[in-house]
Amino acid sequence: MANWASTSYAIEGPKEVLEKIEQAIFHHDVEVGSSKDWEGNVLSALGITWIRRTQSGQGKYMRGFINGEPWYDFGTGALRFDAEEAWGVTDFNEVLEENLPVKVYYVVEEPDCEVYATNDQEGKYFPDRFYVDTCIDSNYQQEYFKTKEAVYKWLSEITEGRVKCEKDVDEFNDGYKDSDAADENYIYVHEFNVIE
Repeated sequence: MANWASTSYAIEGPKEVLEKIEQAIFHHDVEVGSSKDWEGNVLSALGITWIRRTQSGQGKYMRGFINGEPWYDFGTGALRFDAEEAWGVTDFNEVLEENLPVKVYYVVEEPDCEVYATNDQEGKYFPDRFYVDTCIDSNYQQEYFKTKEAVYKWLSEITEGRVKCEKDVDEFNDGYKDSDAADENYIYVHEFNVIE
């Protein structure tokens, strides 16, 4: 069974191409034996020919599904949508870029395998670089941050000054590791891998 990643996309390109992608997401034929929202169906609707990855690793990995409806971001001029993809980002973005005059930005999160990544190097669409998941005295909180300084400022605030740096996080978690309160007290700081 796959671990499902949440992926958000932002696509830049000529407006007529973005409209074509949007229409392909809404209106496409469904390949026999596939899900209606499968990314491969969208590529086929765009007239893009691609080869599925074989056991030898040849071809494209396309185990993802468009999740919800796309929307046009008038502020940036990008087409945006979300997807669920197995284990991390698929080759969907690569196939689009190889076949259309577009630039595809994404951010992907898959907590079970510790996959946190983006190809948005400048932070134009996905500026957050850290995801923090905490439970302190049974109070669960999750936040996103652009900088490491902002992470530790927030952690210092919510821990009343006990956690101000990475070493403090390790000490905080170690302090509860073997206790009955381990499930009620933890801090996890996840840094997004910025892919070139």
